[in-house]
Amino acid sequence: MTRAETAAFLREHDNYCILTHRRPDGDTIGSSAALCLALRALGKTAWLLRNPQFTPRFAAVLEGLVCEDVPDEATIVSVDVAAPDLLPIGREELAAQVQLVIDHHARSSVSAEHRLVEAERAACGEIIIGLLELLGVSLDARMAESIYIAISTDTGCFQYSNTTADTLRIAAACKDAGADTYAVNQIFFGTKSFARLKLEARLTGSAEFYADGKVALVELPQAWLDELGASEDDVDSIAGFTRAIEGVELGITVRDVEGGNGKLSLRTSGTYNACELCRELGGGGHTAAAGATVPGGIAGAKRAILDVLRRKGII
Repeated sequence: MTRAETAAFLREHDNYCILTHRRPDGDTIGSSAALCLALRALGKTAWLLRNPQFTPRFAAVLEGLVCEDVPDEATIVSVDVAAPDLLPIGREELAAQVQLVIDHHARSSVSAEHRLVEAERAACGEIIIGLLELLGVSLDARMAESIYIAISTDTGCFQYSNTTADTLRIAAACKDAGADTYAVNQIFFGTKSFARLKLEARLTGSAEFYADGKVALVELPQAWLDELGASEDDVDSIAGFTRAIEGVELGITVRDVEGGNGKLSLRTSGTYNACELCRELGGGGHTAAAGATVPGGIAGAKRAILDVLRRKGII
């Protein structure tokens, strides 16, 4: 669908339930919140379905927007959900009920009759602000702050290569509309808990390097998080930790996730394509940032990605 067709679809229905993805980040939450607020501004009923992995950092963004279950006869919309297995834990059955997909992942695979996928966009927030314009919804301060959170977190506060001139223009529009960008930047980029600092120290001491230092890998056991009292907010953006090391062009973070699986997160320079590498393991994402979930916990995921890198001649 085009944006205009998607806007027409959104006008046609009156009752919405919006889905975010597993381990929700600023883009899925911020984009969903802005869409929810816009639909309400049009006089429609709209909610975000509670995600059991929502964290305290996003409490203000989500205030008053969350429902506990899908309302009767709701039109279900997924936002920034790249695959069915990334729907919230315990709500996987909703994959068959999604009626509209809004996404910016090239390999977006949630099935729906109506799909708006713009892979060239840095964040779903860029798509949402375009839809707001087509819907005739004026950007207020709360919507603007939600969209700013979406685009700033998915671009590393506009440091990543996916940042475009459009991204910066949207950030300026959010600022003009009243978004408190200083407060957002302090919360998401300017402050680290002591638990996060201790975790970074452990990661630094345990990092493994390959290909003459161009590839770095760290393991993030759940036991470390438990021992240090680190929350999911404390590990937000941790996937970029190894990529920030001087000389590293491919950074890999491997952690335990639900079901005894291992979660791989790759961050790359222009030398490597993170999405292509993760596709080898059934995952996907973007050129510079991608991931995959594989069986066998940390050990299985580490073995799997190193095997891919060896086959590709990278290490």
